[in-house]
Amino acid sequence: MNICLDLTRTSRERAIGAWLAYHGISKADLARQVDVDPSFITYFIQGKRKSRRIHQRLLKLGMPPELLPAPGNGPGRPRKKPAEDAPGS
Repeated sequence: MNICLDLTRTSRERAIGAWLAYHGISKADLARQVDVDPSFITYFIQGKRKSRRIHQRLLKLGMPPELLPAPGNGPGRPRKKPAEDAPGS
């Protein structure tokens, strides 16, 4: 018996939950596999946290890219760009 999941008709959060359930993976298992706290996985799935590292790890585990939130730079301030020509030098 083949089951085809159409995850385009639901929210990303529910689609990821369905994908995990279909593959028998809990969020806690997923957190262990990508070496983060389970709460981070929840926030990541909800789009409240961003991490390029975690995004890449989830892709390597086989999670479809269309289910994942866009990778980001993560929380915090952007890094300062070094001054090329400081005045008075």
